[in-house]
Formats: sequence, structure tokens, C-alpha cells
Amino acid sequence: MAKVALLIGVSEYEPGLNPLPSAVRDVEAVCEVLMHPEMGGFAASDILLLKNPERQVVEMAIEMLFSNRHKDDLLLLYFSGHGIKDDRGRLYLATRNTSKTQQGELIRSTSVSANFIHDRMSESRSRRQVVILDSCFSGAFAEGMSAKDDSTIDIREQLGGEGRAVLTSSTSTQYSFEEEGQDLSIYTRFLVEGIKSGEADRDQDESISIDELHEYASQKVQKLQPAMKPEIYAIREGFKIRLTKVAPGDPRQLYRKEVARFIHRGEISLVGRRTLDYQRTRLGLETTEAKAIEDEVLEPYRKEFGEKLQQYQQVFTELLERDETITDSDRHDLQNLQQILGLRNEDTMPCGAVPGTAFLKAAVPRLATTSSAASTSAILVFVLSAGLGGLFSP
Repeated sequence: MAKVALLIGVSEYEPGLNPLPSAVRDVEAVCEVLMHPEMGGFAASDILLLKNPERQVVEMAIEMLFSNRHKDDLLLLYFSGHGIKDDRGRLYLATRNTSKTQQGELIRSTSVSANFIHDRMSESRSRRQVVILDSCFSGAFAEGMSAKDDSTIDIREQLGGEGRAVLTSSTSTQYSFEEEGQDLSIYTRFLVEGIKSGEADRDQDESISIDELHEYASQKVQKLQPAMKPEIYAIREGFKIRLTKVAPGDPRQLYRKEVARFIHRGEISLVGRRTLDYQRTRLGLETTEAKAIEDEVLEPYRKEFGEKLQQYQQVFTELLERDETITDSDRHDLQNLQQILGLRNEDTMPCGAVPGTAFLKAAVPRLATTSSAASTSAILVFVLSAGLGGLFSP
């Protein structure tokens, strides 16, 4: 049994396509976890890393990846870069020399079609094929994907699954995003994080299967970018293919994994707090060290919550500063905004007394002047907790 990977990252493009600085860093990060002996266990000689390649190089490498393989070989194709759909909705992966016409239409011969990859996969004897696409419209890759039925092999018990699995950062109609200030794209960052930390091992069997990795990355992505919806497509039991293992022995990583288990909406519950105190002692970690790990795990949640609450507060404050009263239409729009931002009623509208509109209009400016150190998010929380929730009661 061999484990072979082709990792493609395209950051540089012809005019007409924006550069994607994180794409090359994405493949380097994925390569690192795959080569780790206690995680991916891939031999360096079995990983081909392509940075900013041209179309012909990519197609040759894909053909080599899937040809002359054994049935129990694990084959992984990873791509980070632009995904483009033609006028018939078919997906193409952009390469360094991908071009468009003056009318903005894709020149298909300069990119790699999903159909080309489908054909190479179908021709391969391997029954453990994984494709991970971090690109716009990547969900369109699964359209038309098929597999040959072969009942002469049963490796599921030993290897955790057989078939094909495709993980995509978006649906067939969605864009993917880079996150400002981050080295990696959002989707790949959480794929790598789930493997490195071991947090993606949902069933605690010390292995990370494709469905577990998808579940972990998908949940993380949607907390930061609700508009992105990573998807998983599988043929037969491809979703159970074991891709990596959990690296043992590092108490910091073990504690980090425990912290992630007890986070609910960016907070650690009371029961979680008691459990983590016990785990910290068991793992021999200092209190300050454990606190630093908790802050690191919680920081993205806190940042995200603060930014969303601040956006809501800005709109709410503008409504309060108007001379007219808050209308039913305003209430409806605010409720829609709350849902779009993924905020709960208790985040923005806790139950309480129903204050008058005059009080509301006076509250925010008064708080702003008497508490200069308070952030706008904190002001909103204070005002809302004073009973603004009643404003939205029927």
C-alpha cells in the first residue's frame, strides 16, 4: 500500500485573474502535515508539490498521480487557486497561464477541466481516492463524477474505507475567501489546524477520516464566513477513508484538543471549566500555560463575535439617533441582520423591561461620553442588557 499526494497551489495569474497569495502557502502547509511521520506519514518521495504551474504540467502530474496504481493505494489530489465555471456551468481549475478573452470568457485550453480529472480517476485502479479543492465554485467538481463498481476488493476493515471522497471549500455557486491578516486561506487553515491539533478526530480513535476532517473544517469556516458552505461528496465509503493520524504525546496539543471540545458559542461552560481544570492537572501543565492555550483557541471566536456585534451596534445606533421612531420595518430588518450575522437573541435582545424610545435615543450617547474606555461593542451589550430586547417583542 502506497500513499501518494499531488499538491497544487496557484498564486500567480495572467491579467484578468486576481493573484491569490495564500495559495502557495496553502500547499506548503498541507505538505508539512502530510510529511509529518506521526500525522500524515507520507514519504517525501511520494509527494509532488507544484507551485504556480502551467496547465500542461498540471495535467501531466494528475495523469501520473492516478496511473499505474494498486487497488489499496491512497491517492490525494489537493488544489488551492481559482476555480472558474464556463457558460455551461462546468468547472475548470485555473493555472498560471489561464487566460480569458477580451469579453471575459474563459479560454478553456489554458485551464484544467474537472472532466479531465474525472476521467483519470475513473481509469485508475486505486479504490482510495481523495480530492480536496480550495477554490471558488469547487462544489461543481462533483457534478458528473462516477466510479467503476469493483467488488473484488474489500479493504474497508483494514484501511477505514474505500471509494472516492471530494472535499470542497464552497458549493457549485459560491466564492471562496482569503482572510485578511492570515497566511492561509480560511478553508485550508482549518483543515491543517484540525490535523495538527487532533481536534478533527471526533470519534477519538486516533485517526482522522475524511468525514471527520470535513465536519471540523466546515464548522470552523462557517463560524467565520457564514456565506461559505464547504461540502463533501463521496462514492461508496470514501468518506471513511483515513487520511491522517493524531500525533501522540504532546500535553499542550492534548489540552488544546480538550479546550476545543468544551467551547460553545465562543465560551467555556461551567462544566467544561471544571473538566479542563482536572485535565490541566492530569497533563502537568502550569496554570499560565493552560490559560495561554485557552486564549489562543478562543481568540478567533472572540474576535468574530466582537466584530459581528460591532456591526449590529453600528446599525442599531444609527436607528436610535434618527428623529423618527423605530418602525416595524426596522425591527424586521434588524432581525434579518441578526440572523445573517449569526447572533442569538440573547446576544442582541435579552429579555427585560420595555424602555421608551426617548430613553433609547439618550442611552447610547450618554454611555459613549461617560465611559470613553468602553468599546462600541461593550456599549451595545450594556444597553441591550438594560432591556432593549423588549423593543422587538410582539
